[in-house]
Amino acid sequence: METPEQAGTLFTLPDNRVLCYGVYGDSNADATVFFHHGLPGSLVEALGYDEPAKRHGIRVVAIERPGLGRSTHDPNRQLIDWPADLLAIADHLKIDRFAVLGVSGGGPYTIACLHQIPRTRCVGGGVVASMYPMKLGIDGMMLQNRIMLSLVPWSPWLVEKGFEYLFGSAARDEEHPEKLEKVFDDSFQNKPGPDRECIYHDGGRTRSMLIEDMRQALRYGSKGSAWEAKIAASDWGFRLEDVKVDPGQFVIWHGRLDVNAPVRMAEKAAQLIQGAEARISETDGHVSMTVGKLDEAMEAMKAILSR
Repeated sequence: METPEQAGTLFTLPDNRVLCYGVYGDSNADATVFFHHGLPGSLVEALGYDEPAKRHGIRVVAIERPGLGRSTHDPNRQLIDWPADLLAIADHLKIDRFAVLGVSGGGPYTIACLHQIPRTRCVGGGVVASMYPMKLGIDGMMLQNRIMLSLVPWSPWLVEKGFEYLFGSAARDEEHPEKLEKVFDDSFQNKPGPDRECIYHDGGRTRSMLIEDMRQALRYGSKGSAWEAKIAASDWGFRLEDVKVDPGQFVIWHGRLDVNAPVRMAEKAAQLIQGAEARISETDGHVSMTVGKLDEAMEAMKAILSR
């Protein structure tokens, strides 16, 4: 059962936008990691890190990005705007020093923090199965993602309609929750074997968590998800070559079988980001990499924060 801290707290920014954040793991720990969920995503994803974070003595702060979950949509936002929002919550919680971690669509925001925030505060971090700039190449990406990411910079409203048709209406159908379950299961039919297997490996708890994550992400509509895709597929506002970390302070985890974000993108990113360490799994896909590295990611974040 979620604690009140995990269920989410609403924080009002100076411009009156609202962000929802939750606290997981060891809430009394000094070692803090800001977690960036995927796309679509919500605070629910951070529950997977709750026990691993407790084992490693880490406080995890997760924030629902604008337009997702209970956070206010902002149609004018860009990727490089995010670090300021994160710092506002860090200041509110009196967190001076932290690491950043992102999975899937949360990866770009993690990297933006490493680019924008001084190392005196953001000491390092990691990304798991992350998305990267489109110019790194999309060969090997599944067709649905290729179409969406090619279209969304020019027609986010059309992608919004697509999200709504595929997931949104089912996510908000409280009388028939089984509709979203079917949509979710159908979406895994053409995924690599490791991705299909991992959602059932623990008696279906991972499957249930991911379904609830989607339900919460889309609770107020699909516009935020479409804008997230637009931001990921557009110019990021900085070059990966301009992101610099000390050796050992930034880890890239990626699966060789990932069809959501092809591994070649991750390998190129690791070459461009000064100081990055790539950990490539030959037997993992997109979701299996995320689910399978919960403890390893927390262990790595603790080491980064301890240096």
